[in-house]
Amino acid sequence: MHGNPEQQLTEFKKMSNQTITASNSWLSRFEISLVSSSPLLYPNARQQVLVTLTVDPRTGQSISDEELQSLRITTRKNDLFPLIPDNDDGSEWFYSASKNLYRPYPTTAPHPSSNQDRSGEVHLFQKDFYVMSRAPQGTSIRLYAQITRQTTGGPVTYNTATDITYKTYVDLRTAEIPRFNIPENYSFNRDLVAGNPNGDLFTWEYQLAGKNVQMPVVELFSVSSMAPAGMIQWVDRDHTVTRASHVGYAAPGESSFNYNTAVELGPQFSPTTQVSRPRAGHVIVILQGANNIPYHSQSAINQGGPCRLQAIDMYGNEHLLNIAFKDRTPDGRLDLVLL
Repeated sequence: MHGNPEQQLTEFKKMSNQTITASNSWLSRFEISLVSSSPLLYPNARQQVLVTLTVDPRTGQSISDEELQSLRITTRKNDLFPLIPDNDDGSEWFYSASKNLYRPYPTTAPHPSSNQDRSGEVHLFQKDFYVMSRAPQGTSIRLYAQITRQTTGGPVTYNTATDITYKTYVDLRTAEIPRFNIPENYSFNRDLVAGNPNGDLFTWEYQLAGKNVQMPVVELFSVSSMAPAGMIQWVDRDHTVTRASHVGYAAPGESSFNYNTAVELGPQFSPTTQVSRPRAGHVIVILQGANNIPYHSQSAINQGGPCRLQAIDMYGNEHLLNIAFKDRTPDGRLDLVLL
């Protein structure tokens, strides 16, 4: 089907009005199957469940490209209707034709291949659907397979919800998005990458990720925002002071640090530009100490943090937490905490 979702739905309704009969005179196999190890998914509109539709023709029969392309997922609410691809209109359930970077729902079950059944037989006539949801927690959906055959008498539609011979379906359900408590459900370890921790000149890199909820380590895949992008704290709020700690961050996979451009650093201090010890699945936060940053009152008052970080983890779930100096004392600038 081509066109926008409304046009696709109209076309689907036209096909659905055709006579629905048994498909066994044409097909030797017609089914929908769950390929992912779990029927659960988080309702964050990112995590995916892989569902495959498979058809095999009977001996002497064939399946055209057009007929293969007509394979689609349907569900039923009073009547059968299709899931719409890549839907941004707020629909609770939708799908993509391609896999994204997010991991499936955590489970200990093995992951079967997406292009073969348990016997290892490869099927040429199949179509993958990566289903996503934003439905409320605990919502279930039953999915069916549909295909339309082009005949001399016009198109004939078959659906596993009503087919006399092949009756298969897949049930999916949205799971509760786990709660991460701050700070106990986050790792925020630091490495000294330059300088002396007991002096004015030092550089710490903190590695931030989730922990001990779905898995011992819950990797962070991206940063939606960090506002502000960094902060600063001087030993004292006095115009003669030049000893300060400056903070920035690098999103997972980034090799360069981002900083808050509203912080006035003076002409002599140069923030570190490159991540020294990148770690996959972690936000890297840098705490750099210096003794050549002239006190700037507006920076001290307005750019002292905390920094509010919004990140997305390996399962597509969002995390919102604050990164702050330990406290406002002179020694508080020497360490960072999560709030």
